[in-house]
Amino acid sequence: MDVQLEEMTNDLHTALEQLSKVAEDVVAAEALVDKKRAEAAVRPVMREARSKICLLRTELRRMTDSGVRERYEKICVDADERIQLISAEMKRQISRQQTSPRPTAYTEMREEKLLGEGCSQGTGFQNSQQVLRAAINVQNDMLMSLARTEKTINVTEESGQETLQALVRQSEQMYQVDQDLEGLQGDLDRAGRDVRWFFRQLAGDRCLLSLFGVLIVAMAVLMGVMIYKKRHAKKHEA
Repeated sequence: MDVQLEEMTNDLHTALEQLSKVAEDVVAAEALVDKKRAEAAVRPVMREARSKICLLRTELRRMTDSGVRERYEKICVDADERIQLISAEMKRQISRQQTSPRPTAYTEMREEKLLGEGCSQGTGFQNSQQVLRAAINVQNDMLMSLARTEKTINVTEESGQETLQALVRQSEQMYQVDQDLEGLQGDLDRAGRDVRWFFRQLAGDRCLLSLFGVLIVAMAVLMGVMIYKKRHAKKHEA
């Protein structure tokens, strides 16, 4: 039984040595794609080493000698820790390659440019001349910012004046339109009154014409009656 355990232990050590050797390729690779390719080659060897640990532990569970079992169990624990260290190192290598440095922000770049030797934190000044140059740069930048702000304010004021003038012109045009509408309404009112007067006059004329017609009819009837009477009288005389 001890001979079998020794053979299994030797196989485990051989698998761990092979695992360490192939894991070195991950560390040696420079490009991320090469590291991932080397890491993919390590995984089967790592699974093989863990399977040998499982086989050794299965065999240990059959042992009745506690001393032997404890000695070989320590070998299994050491092997597990070694595999975990190798796996963690591969993950660190790949994650470090994937993590890119944070790009310098625009504000930091401007601060470095203004402060010069002092860097963005102002901790790199070596003498008072460097501090004075940095102060002059900062002051000039502030003056330029104030000039840009003033120019923006002037442009805004000019735009506001133009907008105000446009609103005044629109108000004048609307007032003129209102005046024209009022004049048109007055013309419509006068036209309405003229139309009503015309119809009233027409109605009056109709009454006059009706009376004149009735008078003519009455005169005609009267003349007819008189002629009839004259003819009737002549007949009686004859």
